[in-house]
Amino acid sequence: MLNYKVSDNTVNLTFSKELLSSPEIVRFIEILRIKELLSNSQVSEEAALQLDDELKEKWWQKNKDTFLGKIQ
Repeated sequence: MLNYKVSDNTVNLTFSKELLSSPEIVRFIEILRIKELLSNSQVSEEAALQLDDELKEKWWQKNKDTFLGKIQ
């Protein structure tokens, strides 16, 4: 079962619990929340990309030994 109703400013979505697992439902809600936050963000694309690069670099520095240790 999958039903939805669209009004002027909202979408109501109804589906069977069997359609998605609990982790999938949580992930779906997280994605919607991120989209909502991004739509209100005033961060420039350049600043967002710079932050993305910094986060990736920090993550890599923290986790590289784990990954490289598996291939050596």
